[in-house]
Amino acid sequence: MGALRRDERVLGVNVTVPYKQAIVPLLDELDVGAARLGAVNTVERTDEGWLIGANTDGRGAIDSLTRAWSGRDEPFFRTLERKSVLLIGAGGAGRAVTFALAEALGPSGRLFVANRTPETALGLGQEAAELFGNVQGLDEADAELLAPGLDLVVNASTRGQAGPRAAGRDRLTYLEPYSALATADPPPISDDPGEDEPARLRRWFPTAIPDILANHAASMRWVTAAAPRTAFFDLVYAPPETTMLRQARWSGRPTLNGQGMILFQAVAAFCDHIARPQLDARALDREAARQMVLEVMAGTWSSGQE
Repeated sequence: MGALRRDERVLGVNVTVPYKQAIVPLLDELDVGAARLGAVNTVERTDEGWLIGANTDGRGAIDSLTRAWSGRDEPFFRTLERKSVLLIGAGGAGRAVTFALAEALGPSGRLFVANRTPETALGLGQEAAELFGNVQGLDEADAELLAPGLDLVVNASTRGQAGPRAAGRDRLTYLEPYSALATADPPPISDDPGEDEPARLRRWFPTAIPDILANHAASMRWVTAAAPRTAFFDLVYAPPETTMLRQARWSGRPTLNGQGMILFQAVAAFCDHIARPQLDARALDREAARQMVLEVMAGTWSSGQE
C-alpha cells in the first residue's frame, strides 16, 4: 500500500478476500458505505496520494440479480421489492450484500441472515434492521424451516468455493465439494509445499467422503423443501456451478452464480471510484462508459473460459 501511495501512475486497486477488512487501517479515508461495513473492495488514489476505500460488493450483487447483461437477455429478478430472502454467511461479502439487499427489498420485503456462528448473524441482523427494519439474524441450523416461503436463497459463505484453504498451521482443506445449505466439517491434511494439487486431493478426498455425503443429503432435503419458485444465487463463481446450484438446478429451481456480481462490482469500482475523475474530465457519459466496461469485461471473461 505504501508503494501504491507513492506511485502517481496508480489510479486505484480492487481488493479481494482475505484482505477486505485487513486493509482498512492502511487507508486514509472510507466512504460512508465502506465505513458502515468495515470492509473495502475498492481503493481510489487521489492526486495528493490519499487512499480512499469504498465497497461495491453490495451493488454488484443487486445489479447481477436485477439487470440484464452479456449473454442474459432478461434479469434474474425484475424487482426484489417485497421478496423474502435468505442470506447464508455474514463475513465481509455477506455484510455488504446484507445492507444492499435490505435496501432493495423495501419495507414490505424480508431478509433473514444465517451464519454458522449465530451471534454474528444476530449482530448483523440487528445492525441492518436498525436502518431498514426488515432484517433478522438467525442460527444457520434453523434456516431450513424458512425454505417453503422463500423467493431467493443467497450463499455468501465460502462453502462450494474452489481451491485449497488454510486450516491451521501447515494444514489445509477443501470446501468445493460442499453445499452451502448444510453444515461442513472438512478434515484437514498436512500441507506439503512440494506436493502438486492432484496428489493433495488424493490424500484429502477419501478422508472427507463421510462428511461430504452427510452434507449432500442434508442439502438435497433442504432444496426439495423449498417452493418451486425459489431461486438460488451463489456469490461463488469458481467453480461456475457449485454443489448448491447443481442440486437446485436438478430440482428444477432457477440458479445464478457469482460471475455477474464480480463483473458489476468491478464496473462500479472502475467507473464510480477509480476512474471517475478521468471519466468526468473527458465529459463521458457515466452510464455509457459503465455499459462499455461491462461488455468488455464480460467478453474477456468468456474468452478466457474458452
